[in-house]
Amino acid sequence: MQRYEEGKDRNQVQIVNLEDLISEDNPVRVIDAFVNNIDMAKLGFQYAETKDTGRKPMNPADMSKLYIYGYYNGVRVSRKLERECEKNIEVMWLINNLKPHNKTISEFRRNNKEALKNLFKEFSILCDTLGLIGKEMAAIDGSKFRASNSRKRNYTKNKVKKMIKYFEESANKYLELLEKNDNDDTEQKIDFTEESLTAKIEAANKRIEELKEMYEDIEKNGEISITDKDAKHMGVSNNGTDIAHNVQIAVDSKNHLVVAVDVVSNPDDTGQLFNMAKQTAEELGIELKNKEENQSEEEYGEYLLTVLADKGYYEYENLRNCLDSGVKPIVAKEKSSNKTGNEKYIRDNFIYDKEKDIYICPEGKILNNISKPTSQNQLYKNKEACKECPFKDQCTTSSDDERIIKRNEQHDIYDIVNKIMDENKHIYKERQEIVEHVFGTVKRSLGYTYFLTRGNESVKAESYMHFLAYNLKRVINIIGVKALVEAINSININLFWLFYRLIHKRAYDNFKIVI
Repeated sequence: MQRYEEGKDRNQVQIVNLEDLISEDNPVRVIDAFVNNIDMAKLGFQYAETKDTGRKPMNPADMSKLYIYGYYNGVRVSRKLERECEKNIEVMWLINNLKPHNKTISEFRRNNKEALKNLFKEFSILCDTLGLIGKEMAAIDGSKFRASNSRKRNYTKNKVKKMIKYFEESANKYLELLEKNDNDDTEQKIDFTEESLTAKIEAANKRIEELKEMYEDIEKNGEISITDKDAKHMGVSNNGTDIAHNVQIAVDSKNHLVVAVDVVSNPDDTGQLFNMAKQTAEELGIELKNKEENQSEEEYGEYLLTVLADKGYYEYENLRNCLDSGVKPIVAKEKSSNKTGNEKYIRDNFIYDKEKDIYICPEGKILNNISKPTSQNQLYKNKEACKECPFKDQCTTSSDDERIIKRNEQHDIYDIVNKIMDENKHIYKERQEIVEHVFGTVKRSLGYTYFLTRGNESVKAESYMHFLAYNLKRVINIIGVKALVEAINSININLFWLFYRLIHKRAYDNFKIVI
């Protein structure tokens, strides 16, 4: 006789309490407590306030719980979320056995883009209250996420040129066949009738006109993506390319929590340093300085926020704006090159003496300023010293047998930033471990390597949900489910909103204080 553990008969009536099936350390309890303590109307959710008549809408709190749970567990497709509502005990417990249709689920995300961003910011406020955010230093980086736009639906100048050439050749072939058909008196059968050939020629000419219009548009505005107009052709990992969006984040150094998110259509990170630094300061409640003209190094004073970034962010305007606003940029500089191939004589190794207005070359020779003070670019050289230098051929390939160094007003800012970098190399080494693992977690652990939505605003809202899921996982790992639920429930959210906004001077429309 075989003996096995036996379950309960599936036909037997069983009374099950969902509460008993959800353990106290289940992360869904955090999601439930967090959303229950939020004023959905203040965050701007649709149907946060209902009418007395008409069909009852879904509660935005329940839909928010469903989406947070979905993103937390790597499920974000509306049809899959619909199935989770029917079979997943955790979801049944979380939204009280509601079973919304997949169209209702997808429309919730579509109609609440700004509110979903505010949901991310609300959790950041909670993290700040719990002392999890340091507010002193943040690392900034960007990564490419594949857009909902195939390569076939993306057009560049070269691609459109080739297509125009192809259709012109096709039209010419059809014309030749049509002429041959008209001139052929024999009863030889051909594959195309005169009417079909004429139709094909007209279709080809129409397509050529469309492509020429597209070509003119591309010359003015750059490449075109048909499905997602904000998506661009970008370089991605492993030297490949894809149609993608560039997602920018700022990560606080204390517990590696994401504090600011943005999505841009630029393929590279140039021009994003101050944008992200400003957003980070705003989210952390740091009031930056007003920019002043002609500030010197000595006038910058104390810095309000430190940002770390790689060499892709090394750009004059952004570095200048950071310094003027009280942001300390620790940014790597791309190593310069020398035509001779000798790294000893690259421009970076020529030392500038600001007081004497001279450059000192690697061999200790002085290069004097030979330009007028009013010139935009100042030139520094020493023809006599270069002629006698035994390393001249390793230093320059100039036909004049002399090395010339150019300098303009931008180099004053570069010198300040380079000095900051040289003094803080030990801090810069922390950049990778602060920010890069965040993208790794989101892409590899959660599986978010591509976007479901289209357009910058929709994609940005989806990005906020990606990093809300990351922050939630991070905080649960740091504090634990039980302690986090207790902390959330202990906060009087209305008083908390008032206190936080007054302290950080954050102005919110429609925010009213009721006594």
